[in-house]
Amino acid sequence: MQHLFSSRVQVLRLSVTATDGVPTYAWGSVGGLTSVACRLDLTFMRPGKDLPMPVEAGKKPDRIGVMFFDKSKDIRVGDRVLCVSGPIEGTFEVRGSVDVAQSMAAGHHKEAAVTEVAQDVSDMDYS
Repeated sequence: MQHLFSSRVQVLRLSVTATDGVPTYAWGSVGGLTSVACRLDLTFMRPGKDLPMPVEAGKKPDRIGVMFFDKSKDIRVGDRVLCVSGPIEGTFEVRGSVDVAQSMAAGHHKEAAVTEVAQDVSDMDYS
C-alpha cells in the first residue's frame, strides 16, 4: 500500500502552556510524525460518514476529503497536517473519527476525514 501514499505531511498537535497563570495555545510538531506518508483524496467522501461542509457567503468552499495513512501512526482527531511534499498543498484538520479499515483478518490502514484550514483568500474575486 505504500506505493499509494503520494504525499508527505507533518502532524501538528495543539499544546497548552501556562505563563503567569495565563494559558497559551500553540501548534507544535509531534515527535516521530514529521514526515508521514499518506494519501489525501480531496475528491472522495465516505458515504454515510462524511458530511459536506455548508456553503458560506464570501468564502471559498472548503476543500474536504479523506486522508489514508498507515495504521501504526498516532494521528488523532483535532490534529492538523501540514503538507510538506506531494501533489496536495495546504494545511488540513482531522475531523470526525479516525477509523481503521479492516481487511479479511486484521486492520489494514487508517482513514480520517480532513478539512482545509487557513485558506489563501488573496485570489478571491469580490466584485
